[in-house]
Amino acid sequence: MIRNYLLIAWRNLSKNQAYAFINVSGLALAMGCALLIFALVRYHYQTDHHHHNFNRIYQFTSRFSSPAGDLNIQGVPYPLGQAIRTNYPDIEQVAMLDEWYGPLVAVPVPNGVDKKIKDSGYKGAFVEPAYFRIFDYTWLSGGPDDLDQPGTVVMSAEMARKCFGRITGVVGRVVRLDARTPARVVGVFADYQDNTDLTYSIMASWKSLKGQLGALPEDQPFDNTNGSTHCFALFNDRFTVTDWNRQLLSFVKKYNPKQIKETSYPIMAFSKMHLSPEYGGVSRGLLLSLIFIGLSLIGTASINFVNLATAQALNRGREVGIRKVLGSTKTQLFWQFMGETTFIVLLALVLAGGVFQYGQILVHRFLHGPFRFTFYFSPSVIGWVALVVVMVILLAGLYPALVVAGFRPVVALAGRLTTQQVGGFSLRRGLVTSQFAISQLLLIGLIVVANQLSYVQTKDLGFRKSAILTVNLPNTPAQDLAKLSTFRKLATALPDVGQFSYSMSGPPQSGSTSQTRVRFDTRPQAEPYTPQQTWIDADYVGLYGLKLLAGRNVQPSDTAREALINETFLHRLGFSRPAEVLGKYLHKEGFAPLAIVGVLRDYNQLDLRQGVTPLFMTTLASGFYSANIQLSSPNYSRALRQIEQTYNQVYPDSFFESEFVEQQLQKAYQQEQTMGSLINFFTGVALLIGSMGLYGLVLFMVVQRRKEVGVRKVLGASVGSILWLFSQEFVRLIGIAFLLAAPVGWWVMTNWLANFTYKISLNPFMFLLSLLATVAVVLLTVSFQSVKAAQMNPVKSLRSE
Repeated sequence: MIRNYLLIAWRNLSKNQAYAFINVSGLALAMGCALLIFALVRYHYQTDHHHHNFNRIYQFTSRFSSPAGDLNIQGVPYPLGQAIRTNYPDIEQVAMLDEWYGPLVAVPVPNGVDKKIKDSGYKGAFVEPAYFRIFDYTWLSGGPDDLDQPGTVVMSAEMARKCFGRITGVVGRVVRLDARTPARVVGVFADYQDNTDLTYSIMASWKSLKGQLGALPEDQPFDNTNGSTHCFALFNDRFTVTDWNRQLLSFVKKYNPKQIKETSYPIMAFSKMHLSPEYGGVSRGLLLSLIFIGLSLIGTASINFVNLATAQALNRGREVGIRKVLGSTKTQLFWQFMGETTFIVLLALVLAGGVFQYGQILVHRFLHGPFRFTFYFSPSVIGWVALVVVMVILLAGLYPALVVAGFRPVVALAGRLTTQQVGGFSLRRGLVTSQFAISQLLLIGLIVVANQLSYVQTKDLGFRKSAILTVNLPNTPAQDLAKLSTFRKLATALPDVGQFSYSMSGPPQSGSTSQTRVRFDTRPQAEPYTPQQTWIDADYVGLYGLKLLAGRNVQPSDTAREALINETFLHRLGFSRPAEVLGKYLHKEGFAPLAIVGVLRDYNQLDLRQGVTPLFMTTLASGFYSANIQLSSPNYSRALRQIEQTYNQVYPDSFFESEFVEQQLQKAYQQEQTMGSLINFFTGVALLIGSMGLYGLVLFMVVQRRKEVGVRKVLGASVGSILWLFSQEFVRLIGIAFLLAAPVGWWVMTNWLANFTYKISLNPFMFLLSLLATVAVVLLTVSFQSVKAAQMNPVKSLRSE
């Protein structure tokens, strides 16, 4: 019986090749994309779930409160971990970690030049040994036990191969961190195989951090919070999250009493961090959008199948009538056609595997993030594939099978079946309208996201950004002032270099934040908020074209003596006119009083999701970690080569790293760019699937109405009128679909734009554009067969039956 069903299915597919191609390819595209979406969503929802104690791991964070709102960051003060261990010994494990961006490792070479490795693909870290009792690692040699000693390090197998060419026999070897601090290798761990945010290729002991900071981490002030410093904990029944929340106020009162109203250290489940945008995680809204798109693609392909299957049923009326006369029951006919659907879906599934494989290549090439799809035979994947297959079979096959099985034998054998008896126009209209609504909703999303990305990329941020290169300086506790002077002198002598400046963190919108407390002039108390601070030299304002509203620029100095503040800081201090604060002082712990000598016009020092915050700038040469170089020649490659040579001459033990400011600013919107790329791709797929279905439907309509077209041609109908004959129905359905899609699209995109402080306004043209695009696609799809039918010799049309 099954063999007979498969044979009949194959014959029907061979006989109706256009029908077969449209259905199989459409379902293959839809299922392949749905599997790819599942892989992307699963990647994010399963990130770091492989750790044995995943559900008991928590992360301490910092929250800074002000009248303007709360600022949440993952960073915590350096001494937080030791303070927690001292006060709450019942917490099972507490571990500090300080991220080390762009780790530079030098491997001593006997009688030769040190081998330098700069791992830009991963981060490094300084960790306490307890970190490896919280998170799971597989050790290939050695282990983390000796990480309680200064000058020790563990590394991944990949890093070991880069450093030593092998992973065995490296324990005990010595490397130099940042090409200056010696560290002994005490362990090699297996490369990361699972989805993780903890992608550290090399991890040095926490006590080695003294060489980076110039002092022990525990000796750092508690009111100094570094965004790259994290604290993890493994909780148990003896001390719970509720216990911490209850005692948090007393903890802050003990260790940071000056900021008890503005600062707290809430704890977050580590399982939630990856999907928390406020902490730099991925938006759940993006993942839910992907799930909706995946379901929409499945629905679009299934609608195609239903439309074409019910249309093709007219051609199978006699077959069904004969089977019924010969004794076939409705149940047998139902399962025959469900079997044919299953055969088509399984055939499409094979092709969907190819779509999924190619989709992975596109993901790795165009999307940001180290996606790893190493889970092909996991229960969740098998279950998802089975669910997709069953869902498609039911959506695509159930209704056509019921319709065909319900044919009356007499009517079927007499060839008097009509479109009303195989589903009717009302059902088909509803299905096609749903297709159009889905396509227009995706098009609205595509247009709005593209416009917002264009806006954030072209908006005047308040500073110059073109042709400016930033060069990272060596990561040392304090910069060598003599080398800073030498590098500036040699670089500015190059023919392709214009202006030159030093700063703490590169361009004005660097993405790097450093919050601090200050006291204004003669006020007895510190301000109840934490302004941003950054170190610049006297050339910084001119190089980036920052505008002074009052006062003057800071004078050249290697120490902090004068300060510039922005408009927002001016207003937060309670002043309305810039001149009123000139000559006043800012008092910061550990610094001499800083005279306010100028007020800068506000610029966006954070990305456009956030507003402008209070900011002050001062000169502190020992804290410069970026050189800002404006290129005066369009020959960038020559300029880069010359600057690199100069850099290596001054810093032979360091590693040259540079990036254009415009490239840095783009990185702030990676998630939006990812969303835009995904919407673009899947909208294109949805339109392609819908167009294929429309083509098949029009192809069937042309065959069914061939005689009508012939009569119209004889009576003088033009090609345009014939084209409109086949198009008018679809155009009306597009209008109905637009009325359904537009309100939903407006609501969805309004909520998405709410994530940005600076954003575009939704306007009717964006929605109208999606309508016009859909009409254009439909007319192009319909016109090919319609024009072909209109140009056919009417004599042949009228003779054919």
